[in-house]
Amino acid sequence: MSFDSELLQQSPESVQRSFLLNRRELLRLVGAGLLVCAVDSRGQESGARASGNGADRTTHDIASWIHINSQNSVTIFTGKTEMGQNIRTSLAQQVAEELHVPVNTITMVMADTELCPFDMGTFGSRTTPQMGTELRNIS
Repeated sequence: MSFDSELLQQSPESVQRSFLLNRRELLRLVGAGLLVCAVDSRGQESGARASGNGADRTTHDIASWIHINSQNSVTIFTGKTEMGQNIRTSLAQQVAEELHVPVNTITMVMADTELCPFDMGTFGSRTTPQMGTELRNIS
């Protein structure tokens, strides 16, 4: 007799399920999960505030975003990171267009927490519409 035919002969009642929980066990597990999540999120918030994660850094100073040197080469600083969306090129093109300079004169410094102004991060396809507009306004 093959393994498949043995399974077909078993009745559903004879198969033991290890994932059956009574109400009390379910509530205990859900409560423990909520407690872990609440403690973890409070710990992350206080750690971020205590470590000085950069939120207090000024982002309104134009020099913190863009630098034009004496040879007319442009350096753009952004906390965004390239993750396959080609934002390095799109942001450089937008700044080049505003400043009327060739794209090859622009250097992008991305996601360097020591050099770049504070940024909430790269997520949700918001870099080009949000950061691009901001860099255009600064340019």
